[in-house]
Amino acid sequence: MGLRERLTTAAVRRVAVLVVEVPGWGRTRCAAEEQLRRRGWRPALTPADADALLVCGVPGARLAAAVDLVWDQLPGPRARAEVLDPAGTAAALDRVVAELSDDAAQRADAASRPGEPAMGIEAGADPAQDDAEDMDHGDDDPEDDSEDMDDGDMDMDMPMPAGIPLAGGGDARDGLEMDVLHVPLGPVLPAWPAGLVLHCTVQGDVVQETRAEVLPPDPAAEPDGDLVPGSPADRCDRAAGILALAGWADAAAAAARLRDDLLSPGNPGACRSALERLTRRVRRSRTLRWTLPGQLHGRLLALLDEAAAALTGTPTPIALLPLDDLAPLVTGQELGAVRLRVAAAELAPGTLVRSGAGLS
Repeated sequence: MGLRERLTTAAVRRVAVLVVEVPGWGRTRCAAEEQLRRRGWRPALTPADADALLVCGVPGARLAAAVDLVWDQLPGPRARAEVLDPAGTAAALDRVVAELSDDAAQRADAASRPGEPAMGIEAGADPAQDDAEDMDHGDDDPEDDSEDMDDGDMDMDMPMPAGIPLAGGGDARDGLEMDVLHVPLGPVLPAWPAGLVLHCTVQGDVVQETRAEVLPPDPAAEPDGDLVPGSPADRCDRAAGILALAGWADAAAAAARLRDDLLSPGNPGACRSALERLTRRVRRSRTLRWTLPGQLHGRLLALLDEAAAALTGTPTPIALLPLDDLAPLVTGQELGAVRLRVAAAELAPGTLVRSGAGLS
């Protein structure tokens, strides 16, 4: 085995995969995350951090354009795969390994990529036509999202270099003029509802206005299915997202493992014991209590309590949040807190897709 082969073999032992969930394929996304953990791979937090892109489901036109933009941001060597059901996740990740190991294909891919970054859209263009081209995709720190912003309200007739717009001006609450930035969050972000895009208008670091929409799947595709809202697995999945965004990776992994155990036939008694241990850890953590604002910490504990209640046969009734009610939850909040508040919201994009609410 030559040096090149040795390096390739070492590189594919711990692949970083950016997982994209299409609305309606939540169970497939969970199965993909479980496969990553079994292989010792890790979920990527940003496109720049990723070796591979795994798309769970069949995106519609606008979501597919956003996914393609994310794909363009992955550094080489890189691989891309699609999966439509939980049973196909292992094979999809095997294809990732094969593609990353194909030296000739990687060289051809590198030669075909443009040497310059894509330019931004022209200022003043209709944002409804260009939303798929100017979204933030995968920056794990929302405070850094100002580097990939929409320039829809600017009135200069020129494209912005590398897609980075200049700020506009607006009056702040104290009467002073402050920069006004347009920051789209989503649809490709870890621990983020599938297909969700938040179009935020920001002054300083405070969100002043918000519009939410869900980019739907291909209408001809048949979704595999989401986690049942209010089920123990759904509660643990949501808790895992909040813990990941709060920076407690070990507890987030424990919640995700518990979710996967609940989704597969097993010993419910063992799941109850694991859930009790996790809940005790979360309740005792002073650092977590300090990190999460009071309502969010209470929401996290409520999710774990609801999971325990559902395991004992007394599930808590769940009222899903209408998409139009999401804007008041994040308007007036600091940009860095928006992702946590969205993760804590009782959103179900798959249900929105089936009802047609908030789609575009």
